[in-house]
Amino acid sequence: MKIIKSLVKNILWKIWTNKTLKYLDSLEQESNPKAKRLAILLRQTIKEEFSKEEMQWIEKIENLRADIEKNTSKVNVIDYGAGNPQDNRTESEMYNGTINTSRVCDINIASKRPFWAKVLFKIIREFKPQTAIELGTCLGISSAYQSSAMILNNNGRLITMEGSPELVKIAESHIKGLGISNVEIIEGRFQDNLKRILEENKPIDYVFIDGHHDEKATIDYYNLFIPYLKDGAVLVFDDISWSKGMKNAWKIIQKDKNIQLAVNFKEIGICIFHT
Repeated sequence: MKIIKSLVKNILWKIWTNKTLKYLDSLEQESNPKAKRLAILLRQTIKEEFSKEEMQWIEKIENLRADIEKNTSKVNVIDYGAGNPQDNRTESEMYNGTINTSRVCDINIASKRPFWAKVLFKIIREFKPQTAIELGTCLGISSAYQSSAMILNNNGRLITMEGSPELVKIAESHIKGLGISNVEIIEGRFQDNLKRILEENKPIDYVFIDGHHDEKATIDYYNLFIPYLKDGAVLVFDDISWSKGMKNAWKIIQKDKNIQLAVNFKEIGICIFHT
């Protein structure tokens, strides 16, 4: 069964890769130079083109991921998000949160998979943001990828936000264990803390929204970010095909007058902001 699953996975990956490479060919023909830059960095990620220094960080983080996958200890997780697509949680239910007890190795499923984590890494390396905001720390894997790219850039810091206290403690230990010091983890609901964080750290030139997964919440967060974004800021939206609501949110955001460029890679959407 494992062999069959592996074969199917490899076939699907090849199909996706071929389609994406064709899409990148068209993206490189865009007049917008940032579209070409996005196409190049994604092509580099697909082909695993990383420098020696980049690979050293990637290997460290993936070794951490491997350790996490073996961690069967249980923790209490407060989920302030939309849960699963079929849950249909109300705004009140999402704000109050749902408490679940889960094994760390199971929570790790929510971490960005290696390929997409490397895409985030490449985006940071290419666009070199100074102040980055991440909504949804989880176990700190994507935080590690983004902040280590900033270390290699010799510039930038990441402020990442997580609602679940026990996940914050675990992520902090992971980040510290990797020897990363340019990350600040903010504990609490996004709704309660985001505006203050934006006020204290403006202008923002990079955003990764990987939490809540609700149509209205995603649009609200985007609108809240707008006054604090630097011209040319990069915004990455995770799981834009996760549910009907997230698909609608992406359609609305990409049509906003302040979005200079919107690229849909199915799992993530990347926008370039223009004032």
